[in-house]
Amino acid sequence: MHEKFILCSGCGKKYPLTKKIFRCEKCGGSLEIIFDYSKLKKVVSNLDSRDFNHARYTEFYPVKNIISLKEGGTPLLRSKNIEKTLSLGFELYFKYEAENPTGSFKDRGSSVEISKALEFKAEKAVCPSTGNMGASVAAYSGIANLECVVFVPKDTIPTKIQQIMDYGGKVFRVKGNYGYAAELAMKAFKEHNAYLLGDYLYRREGTKSVGFELAEEIDADYVFCPVGNGTLISAVWKAYKEFKALGLVKKTPRLVGVQASGCSPVVKAWETGEEIKPVNGKTVAVAIECGNPLDGKRALISIKESNGFAVSVNDKEIIKAMQLLDRKEALLSEPAGAASFAGLLKTKDQVEKGSKVVCLITGHGLKTLKAQQQKIKNISSKDLKAIF
Repeated sequence: MHEKFILCSGCGKKYPLTKKIFRCEKCGGSLEIIFDYSKLKKVVSNLDSRDFNHARYTEFYPVKNIISLKEGGTPLLRSKNIEKTLSLGFELYFKYEAENPTGSFKDRGSSVEISKALEFKAEKAVCPSTGNMGASVAAYSGIANLECVVFVPKDTIPTKIQQIMDYGGKVFRVKGNYGYAAELAMKAFKEHNAYLLGDYLYRREGTKSVGFELAEEIDADYVFCPVGNGTLISAVWKAYKEFKALGLVKKTPRLVGVQASGCSPVVKAWETGEEIKPVNGKTVAVAIECGNPLDGKRALISIKESNGFAVSVNDKEIIKAMQLLDRKEALLSEPAGAASFAGLLKTKDQVEKGSKVVCLITGHGLKTLKAQQQKIKNISSKDLKAIF
């Protein structure tokens, strides 16, 4: 354990590590675990001898014993067709997070978050989710024998609700969007002693392993990240900063935050230079439909510090990117997972030639498949000639 204290990024207030807290009590700001890197540096010299997965970086997580389903270690795949077909002029890679146990990058954060819940001796946990996180925390809660309640927005995809229930989670649909689900979950924590799960400090620490793996796999110049609450992009940036502080990498990539234009409060703030203003968003990329992003400020800071940029893409651009991934790279992606690639397609002329570019594909396409039987024609032997 190499943590020092909990810090609010908004007002600078410090809290002891023993305090069960998820937002700053003084200003409501986002909290972060601060590590002692001088101590951490002494124990991470043997990374090369460890298995390449999430647990490889255990000293970087604020937990004593980590619960793991062998998450992480997801493939980094160079484009087989799109890079050449579009004559991009740079190397294109996909970090395929769909190969995590429950089909999304959320498993990395759940591993640490549920481990921490056990340290706090939690018996019942509550989580607001658009679907992927709910499935992930339900799975890891099952391993930990922790009762798990998940609040989902009214437009949550039925397939994702079913996955949560299959893992044993108790699902309740709220009469509102993700923001309202998050409010109810916080209320359950404050008034009913439920342990709060979600895009808070411990999940961010677990999600860092995406960045750690990238830092070891590729000398990337750009990393394109979908942005919902902003936890992923801020976790990736923290991972790179930690590796650089320890001398494990020499340079860091430019981070590009991508949101759906139907729900893009972070991108709008980036473009205007103003504070993030909550919106009532709507997009086909439901997994990043977060109108009042919990880690929005951290996302903006990560983009700025990395000398990156932010871009929004409409639903048609997201679907096009998803189909290209499906058909040209054999990578099934849900809409939110393909948003990063859609952002790259829209801004490819801004990418320096000869660069190495990574798109984070954050969730599996099987989570959002829609029946297409109405488009399938019935045939018999007499139709073969017309087909071939």
